Amino acid sequence: MEFINEQNAVNGLADAIVKGGVCLFNAVKYIYSIAEESFYSVDIKDALKIVLNNIYDTDSLTALGLRLDNDSCREMTGEEYNRVLPLIVYSLAVRIPVLKNIKGDSGPMTDDQLYKVYQAVLAKGAENYDDTVTESFMEIKYLVRKGKKLPPYNADWFKTYIYTHVSSLSRITNKNMFLLGFADVLFAMFYSCLEEELFEKIKEFSADDFGEAVEI
Repeated sequence: MEFINEQNAVNGLADAIVKGGVCLFNAVKYIYSIAEESFYSVDIKDALKIVLNNIYDTDSLTALGLRLDNDSCREMTGEEYNRVLPLIVYSLAVRIPVLKNIKGDSGPMTDDQLYKVYQAVLAKGAENYDDTVTESFMEIKYLVRKGKKLPPYNADWFKTYIYTHVSSLSRITNKNMFLLGFADVLFAMFYSCLEEELFEKIKEFSADDFGEAVEI
């Protein structure tokens, strides 16, 4: 694909993916804080609507009275849980080959362009700690190239990591079960919105004419 400035496009897409990962990381904390004092005191549909309406502004959840502090998210303050952030970003990075499905006048992004974006995200701190994320860049690249259906983005790796490394969140409590159950919905819907945001970024950086019929 032809970009106005390829390096800017690579860095811009990498930044968008990292920022998306940070916002998903924060959204998980906000959702967890719903159950801190009065279980379901906040309508979960309202919280989800706010997150998905603008995935890059999860701090808007403060309008519902939610907060990210040591009282509401004390189980998420340790070093082990903080590793979830680079894991989230990594789980998004391995799916970069999906962007090949977006085609402009000059065709889709090349494998080299996609790999540059992937490397840029890794350079910004994405990490597959303890090989928790089972998907890989090469696996997704193969599926996209063959036109095969990709497995949906989900929270399985997140739950595996929690059960294995974060004992404070793996105990059977109302709060923890609420978090782990809702993660499946949040991760899938958030990723769908992120794909749309990345499509808009590609349009912004591309020298191609996409028209109105192009879909991701």
